[in-house]
Amino acid sequence: MLVKHIVKQGLLLRNAGAMSRAAYHGGHHKHSTMDDLPVPAGDWQEQYSRNNTKYNATLLTGILILAGTIGFVKSSGLIHLNYSPPSSLD
Repeated sequence: MLVKHIVKQGLLLRNAGAMSRAAYHGGHHKHSTMDDLPVPAGDWQEQYSRNNTKYNATLLTGILILAGTIGFVKSSGLIHLNYSPPSSLD
């Protein structure tokens, strides 16, 4: 019954704009400053080396999977890679 009343009166649509404006402009929040940014901690070279090791392992895995897939498809005869022109036109 309450929902019918809200829809009938158009209160939901009429107040939606006011509510969003109030939430956007009237909220009590602290303004962000440079002091709120995270401060780097620890040795950057150590973190860089750890991330680089992980990225290199991911790259190597991808290359091995690609090579394995190409090798499997080539050996199964599903595709022919046309390395050279055909020996005869027949």
